[in-house]
Amino acid sequence: MYFQLKPPSISKIRAKFIIEKLGNYPRNIDNINLFFTGRTGAGKTTLSNRLLGSDYFLSTGHQDCTKEINLIEFPIGLKCFDTPGVCSDELLENYNRVALGINQIEDCPIVEDLTLARYRENCSAPQEENLSISEFVNLKFQPDLIYYLIAPEKLFTRGDRQYLRDLLKVHQNVIYVFNMFVNKQTGVSYFAKEANIQDTATQISKVHHKVLGQHSQPVIIGVNCFTGEGISDLLHQSYIMLKGNKGKLFKELIQYQQQKTPDEYVNQVKQELIRLYAHGACQRATGSDTCDQPLHLLSYSLFDFLVSLPIQSDQDDNSIAEQVNNIVSDVFDNQIFEKKSESLEDKFEYLIRSKEYIFTERIEYFNQLIKTSVFDIQKQAYDLRNQEFEEWEIEKESVKQKLDEDWDSILAIIQKLDKLNTLLESLNQEIEELIDEYNPRIDANNSRYLDISSRRHNFNSRFDRWKDRLDKYNANIDRINRSSSRLTYESKRSLDRESDYLEQERSSIKSEDSYLESLETEYKKNVECLEEEKATIKTKIDQRDAKKEEYGRQKKLLLNKLKEYNIFKKNAQDESKFWVELIKNFNDELSALDDKIEQRIEEINLHIQEIRNPLSKDYLEKFTTIEDAIDELQELINRCLDEMAVFENQILTFNQELNYCIFKVNINKRVTQVLQKTTEHYFDETGQFDYRFSHYHYFGKHGITVLLALTTRIFFDIDQDYDFFYSDLLQKVENLGSFPENPTEAQIYNLLYCNYSLLFEPAFDNKIKQAVMTN
Repeated sequence: MYFQLKPPSISKIRAKFIIEKLGNYPRNIDNINLFFTGRTGAGKTTLSNRLLGSDYFLSTGHQDCTKEINLIEFPIGLKCFDTPGVCSDELLENYNRVALGINQIEDCPIVEDLTLARYRENCSAPQEENLSISEFVNLKFQPDLIYYLIAPEKLFTRGDRQYLRDLLKVHQNVIYVFNMFVNKQTGVSYFAKEANIQDTATQISKVHHKVLGQHSQPVIIGVNCFTGEGISDLLHQSYIMLKGNKGKLFKELIQYQQQKTPDEYVNQVKQELIRLYAHGACQRATGSDTCDQPLHLLSYSLFDFLVSLPIQSDQDDNSIAEQVNNIVSDVFDNQIFEKKSESLEDKFEYLIRSKEYIFTERIEYFNQLIKTSVFDIQKQAYDLRNQEFEEWEIEKESVKQKLDEDWDSILAIIQKLDKLNTLLESLNQEIEELIDEYNPRIDANNSRYLDISSRRHNFNSRFDRWKDRLDKYNANIDRINRSSSRLTYESKRSLDRESDYLEQERSSIKSEDSYLESLETEYKKNVECLEEEKATIKTKIDQRDAKKEEYGRQKKLLLNKLKEYNIFKKNAQDESKFWVELIKNFNDELSALDDKIEQRIEEINLHIQEIRNPLSKDYLEKFTTIEDAIDELQELINRCLDEMAVFENQILTFNQELNYCIFKVNINKRVTQVLQKTTEHYFDETGQFDYRFSHYHYFGKHGITVLLALTTRIFFDIDQDYDFFYSDLLQKVENLGSFPENPTEAQIYNLLYCNYSLLFEPAFDNKIKQAVMTN
């Protein structure tokens, strides 16, 4: 469901300021009675609303346009009468005539009573009084000023002239308001041409002079009740015609509301916008692929709200009013029409020319309008659709190319990991084989070392024993040499045997020592060989460890690549789904609108043909008098103009709907970017990083920024690249203050409200003020 924005009521603002100003006056001031009269649809209520905010009162109840006289009563000092339309329904006109104290049309049902609907401030419904004619007259609602609303594109018929004659016989305080209906997009008048304005002004001037005399000049003011163009001139003439205290009071009331209304209206618009922004900041994506998520709907609601504001395109002030006033001045300066009356044949020929004008120039105008406002925009829409589709195809191919490149990179890493894994297996096997060879040899060498050590120990013990015997032998020889006694044969033989033993032992010890040294030398060589083998094994282990580290780095790189790949792929899949939905919706809306446009064009062509058929060459033969033929022809032409006015509004509505379709494409694209910024995907990090689920953050500052960006782009032509433009706005939003992780609308609203002067540029204020400014 759409977030409900509440467009500020200009009527309420205007009325409130007038009521506020009236509070400064004494309660017994004289009332100003303003009456609005004219044909139905001429703009009576629109002008009343533009000046006084009458819709604020009328919104309290349903208006019966058949027999009610609507009286808008301000607390003091001001009464505004909205009367039934004239010259379309004779009974309806008689109610109007009764309200203004004019004689009723006798050859139609006479009004004997009527309903006076009083609208007051703070009343839930109007107070209705069923009054007889005499009771109404006794209320003495004497008009101080009558605004006679006229649509100059319509023919001023015999009925209009008769009504004006009767009106002027009773009231002379009349301002003729030529309400110039304009194209609301371009500000250009689309019906009343110079000939229309000239003819209507001429007809009014004739009647006015005939009733009130040549000295009395009619006051004709051209305005645009919708845009306010020409209102200043109208008000100036109103002050003059009201005169005295009433003129002064009316001027003060209008000037006060004109001074206050623009700023108040801008403030109320801003408050509604920041209410929408705050709501948007507190929403989250739903996870669907459709274009009806909260931020989409808020953007659509924002668009509807902004385009509904009565803001006009830039144009020269009072261009239409000046055009009307110049034409009217030319009519007043040319008094020839007073001396020469037109024949009935001349009038009829003029109507025939008007009819031909409708069925030639106006039809051509409509054809051109349909071409520029509908067909050309349709072509733009379909061109945009095709362009978006082509861009999507290009983007899809670009995404596919990137995914393929990333996957090739992943495969290259996998291949590298496979090679590293093979190399590691080879190194592990080689290290195991070297260790298998090294360990027995180190064990054998250690065993040999123990054996050599043991033998060396035994050798040392033997050497020590030999040394002890040698020392003893040498001691005995020394003692014998010092003695003078002769050795016995046995003693000498004993010493010889000892000497032989010692010599033999010396030789044996020397041999054994040489052998042990050879064993030790061989052991040391084995130790050196084993050290070399150990170094070789260590080198292999270092190589393996380095490859393991490289394998780990590549594995980590692979996982990061897989994560990036899957995230990009997930985002691309989501974006692709959004694009498909966007183009599908765009195409469906365009197709539905095409059917509606085609059907309506067929209907209007048939209707125009129905109007054209009665206007055949034998048209005059159907009437007893040429006056009746002229009256009927005038009404036919006016009805045709009414129908064309309706059709033109429909064309402009189609134009708005087509442009809305086009703009929604941009809305959806920008919203998609925010959805991606605020969506966080999670993947299984224990395997191949397969997608598990998504977490949707609050839109927060991004929601505010995209809505603010759309607001700006709807009103202004921005040449800056959108990404840079968005970045600048995001910085502006971030500068407002910190945004809570779990925001509430009240928090965000207060933050924005306290800083909304930073959000909106002065140009924005000036643009909004165009809705209520009066030229």
